[in-house]
Amino acid sequence: MIPRPRRVRPLAPLALGLLLALGAAPAWAGYDEGLAAYQKRDWTAAIREFKPLAAEGNPAAQARLGHMLFEGLGGAKDDVEALKLLNAAAVAGDPLAQHWLGSAYFNGRAVPKDISQALVWFGRAADKGQPESLHAMGEIHFNGLGINKDEGKGVEYFKRAADKGWAASRERLAQFNWDGRAMPTDKAKALEFARLAGDAGRPVAQFILGLGYLLGQGGVEKDMAKAAQWFRKAADQGHPQSQHNLGVMYVNGHGVPKSAPEGYVWMALGAQRAPANLKQNYEKERDAVAARLPPADLDTARQRVAQWKPSLPGQQVANAAPAPGAPSSAPSTQESATAPPRSTGGRVSSGSGFVVSMDGVVMTNAHVVEQCRTITVKPQDGPAQVASLKAKDSANDMALLKTTLRLPEIARFRQDRPLRSGDEVVVIGYPLSSLLSREPNITAGVVSAMNGMRGDPRHYQITAPVQKGNSGGPLIDMGGNIVGIVTSKLNAMKIADKTGDLPQNINFAIKADLARSYLDSNGVTYQTAASSAQMSVADVGERIKRVTVFIECQVQ
Repeated sequence: MIPRPRRVRPLAPLALGLLLALGAAPAWAGYDEGLAAYQKRDWTAAIREFKPLAAEGNPAAQARLGHMLFEGLGGAKDDVEALKLLNAAAVAGDPLAQHWLGSAYFNGRAVPKDISQALVWFGRAADKGQPESLHAMGEIHFNGLGINKDEGKGVEYFKRAADKGWAASRERLAQFNWDGRAMPTDKAKALEFARLAGDAGRPVAQFILGLGYLLGQGGVEKDMAKAAQWFRKAADQGHPQSQHNLGVMYVNGHGVPKSAPEGYVWMALGAQRAPANLKQNYEKERDAVAARLPPADLDTARQRVAQWKPSLPGQQVANAAPAPGAPSSAPSTQESATAPPRSTGGRVSSGSGFVVSMDGVVMTNAHVVEQCRTITVKPQDGPAQVASLKAKDSANDMALLKTTLRLPEIARFRQDRPLRSGDEVVVIGYPLSSLLSREPNITAGVVSAMNGMRGDPRHYQITAPVQKGNSGGPLIDMGGNIVGIVTSKLNAMKIADKTGDLPQNINFAIKADLARSYLDSNGVTYQTAASSAQMSVADVGERIKRVTVFIECQVQ
């Protein structure tokens, strides 16, 4: 359910231009006066001017009068009369009325809730370039609100609205570029969108700008003073992570004068509003500051917290209707005070893969891409890109991704004699990407057994060190050819609990024969090569890391 329509605020010059362009009407006497009053929030005067025009059939006047009756602006609410006016104006083609009618159907307000009807009216307004309807369509498609989720389509709507100056869409694009959701991470572009949206008063965008200056990312130098300024703008509006970060900066004197009482105030406000996953940590840090304050200072600070109210800067308004699913003033969750914002409703996992065809098919483990809503792949020498799932076999833990990668060479499978126990092998992948650098990690070992756990003939047992994030990466012989897919490691602590012995380097890989059969069954053309050459571990790594990719998954 999306929030009820907000009360309108005075239009900025840009928004006024949009409104006039999109809802322009014939030069009816009194219309300009009514619009001027509407802009000034002089609802009584606006109703006085619009009412006779609406009775004469002026769609723009009907739309705005319908909005005021819908919200009770300047008098009592009248949903029946509001819907009558909005219907008439919407049928006549007024995009503001079409948007409000779409909002009514989406929320089930004064009409039965009907997503299909909401899409019809939002879509008609969006086709006319109505920016908030474009944003609404973006939220509906991106989040799958009553329809099948299509993040790509949602992003396209956000881009169209952003091109028209709609701040909420610019804020969403700032989040996606910062987060790497539905598109490769691009912090510089994120800050470009965030600056435009932040200047328009959007708190999440202001928070992202604060992070950019705090961390020195996105093409800006570290600047604690600027970070504090942006956090303050968002904190004043009640943004909890910004409030917490600002409080920490006051406590430490970073970018602002050092003041533990001031720090306590902001940290306490952030703790009050914090999302569930951050609340306990925020409260613990707040209490640690409180323990160091003199009782008189603490009492004064607590009084300030109790009396504090968020500021409500003028918001951009094109039609005064809410965007379905639009983020509230509370941002998406983050793991720490300096962590980038993450989109709500998901977490990020990662793994490895390797390119097996000239048309960019990537092979990996099924469990690496399980339940992903967005998958990105990044080769060693190239930018990240969004990938799609081509095929998945959960029973054998294999998956294929479709990408637009066109590499000079691809992985080759070993075509001749089978491996033996004791043969040397190399593992390449991206383990522990959150801790280690984002470059291929190369380890070596041997095939220690020809079968896996409990004698599973599909797997090799190997001694090459494997960590979380290696999953889906290639297992290579010393000729530089693929002999398997790294899939798992033994849980040493569980084994130790049962046996009293801590096993070392017991890891598993899917045999290449099974992988090749899977490629055959999915019509993927791959390459093979003989394994006569014997290279060093470094040489094997140098060759194969060029076709190994880092995979990041935004999980449902």
